[in-house]
Amino acid sequence: MANIHEFLEKLKSCPDDFEYRDYELGGKTGYLVTNRTFDTRTHFTHDAIERNDVSSLLNQTYQGRLLEHMTRVTGFFSKTESWNKGKLGELKERRRELDFHS
Repeated sequence: MANIHEFLEKLKSCPDDFEYRDYELGGKTGYLVTNRTFDTRTHFTHDAIERNDVSSLLNQTYQGRLLEHMTRVTGFFSKTESWNKGKLGELKERRRELDFHS
């Protein structure tokens, strides 16, 4: 489990990625952490910091924005980021058809 000092030191060691400030939300004091990479803001109470490890806390700042897109075609899964331009175009057309028929 993390302690507040350890959490703040990690944030300080990555100034290009994170900034933080004291912040009170709903009567609970803590820190408002901005993740510059994903343009998110997350409030962490002192209690939440004490109960979780630093890695888990930092993962919360992604707020679901660190995603890999995958699809299932003919019985197997593949990451769409490795597809060529033609296959990506087919996927885009398939999405349009599904949206149109829904």
